[in-house]
Amino acid sequence: MSLIDIAFPYRAKKTFGAASFALVFLTIVLEVESLTLVALAIVVRRLDLFIELQDVILPGACFISLATATTFWWRARVWSRQRVEMLNVWAGGATAGRKTTREP
Repeated sequence: MSLIDIAFPYRAKKTFGAASFALVFLTIVLEVESLTLVALAIVVRRLDLFIELQDVILPGACFISLATATTFWWRARVWSRQRVEMLNVWAGGATAGRKTTREP
């Protein structure tokens, strides 16, 4: 299983699980930390302030990431189920509600 299969599990005909949740969570934590680093170290030119405020920044980033990943997980589980069902219908060559066998 590759990283792309974890990020987009419907490609492997799987639902959004714990690995996908963890990947989204870690990605958002890194993005929030990076944005804060850019804002404080480059724009304001206070790298020392970024390091000193890690007691506040990291828990805030984790809270934002947890809320976002939970919302994404909740929405993606429904979407993944629908996507897997649609892929199964397309793979079978039938349209929804129609049989593929002919009656003599």
